Amino acid sequence: MVSRKEWDNLADDFEREVCDITRETKGKEIARLVLGLRPSPRKSVLVDLGCGIGTFVERYGKLFRATFAVEHAPRIIARAKKRLAERTDIVWLTSNIPPAATRIGPLADLTVCMNVITMPNERIRAQMWDGIARVTRRRGHALIVVPSIESDRMVERIAYGTSRAQAKADAPDGLVERGGSRQKHFARRELYELLEQHGFRATKLMRVSYPWQKEGLRKPRDAGTRRPWDWLVLAQRV
Repeated sequence: MVSRKEWDNLADDFEREVCDITRETKGKEIARLVLGLRPSPRKSVLVDLGCGIGTFVERYGKLFRATFAVEHAPRIIARAKKRLAERTDIVWLTSNIPPAATRIGPLADLTVCMNVITMPNERIRAQMWDGIARVTRRRGHALIVVPSIESDRMVERIAYGTSRAQAKADAPDGLVERGGSRQKHFARRELYELLEQHGFRATKLMRVSYPWQKEGLRKPRDAGTRRPWDWLVLAQRV
């Protein structure tokens, strides 16, 4: 698990070191889902839990009346504030997700949480899922991105061979070594179950791809058109 200090140390090199999926993906999946909700610039509220340097808020926040942007690393949220200094519609919170959810309350027409729920501790992950639920109003939506265990196995198979991929597939917990720390990766079926447990109904679940370089690899010769992907899910609070 990446500590707050380690995450803060990435502030100056965020674009190079972090897979910021809003920026990295070449597809239009995120834009189509957000625009398809038809948020009102007079009424709708956006909550970004784990906003990083503010990429999603910068790109889509103006579609909403107000935005709450939450980030637990002080240097990273400082960069976000500086990048979006002209925006007066954003409330910035330097906080972990559970206390931020308590402070914000059920205001969000859209809650965004992108590649944040990756820690190996199941109890902490459950608190984050609960935080997403607690800030999302009834019939509101959550747009969530998480690492895909199916993608990780594809990468292992293509880049390193079937035997290594099979060895990882035999581990049922979805924990993957990344940069010296373990990160939780999710299976498609697992996501549906988790969303239901926390009061959501998945309405869209799809792949959102990113460059091979973010896996620390050149594109393998046998990859063809395949690229690593995260799961992108749009779910409604019920």
